[in-house]
Amino acid sequence: MWNLLPSRENNRFLVCKACGGHYDLSNNCRMTSILGGMGGMALGMAFPFQWIVKAGHASKGSVVLGIAVAALSIGFASITAARLTLALEAKR
Repeated sequence: MWNLLPSRENNRFLVCKACGGHYDLSNNCRMTSILGGMGGMALGMAFPFQWIVKAGHASKGSVVLGIAVAALSIGFASITAARLTLALEAKR
């Protein structure tokens, strides 16, 4: 699952359990993951974060909970977008 998050690491690869081949995510999959994360950030900060902070009257606990929910929505959107456009390229 964490392999679907974008990274600058060029030596990263996924290993096929059936054939033992090495694969990496396509550039399209990586870019979609980044855009999905940015969309998740916009939605996470616009709705749940504000609702939680307003409901908690801006207490420290509500701010921390709002940040946690926003972070989870960013990760979920990024991984979901990458999974929907999953394409692998053979690495040599």
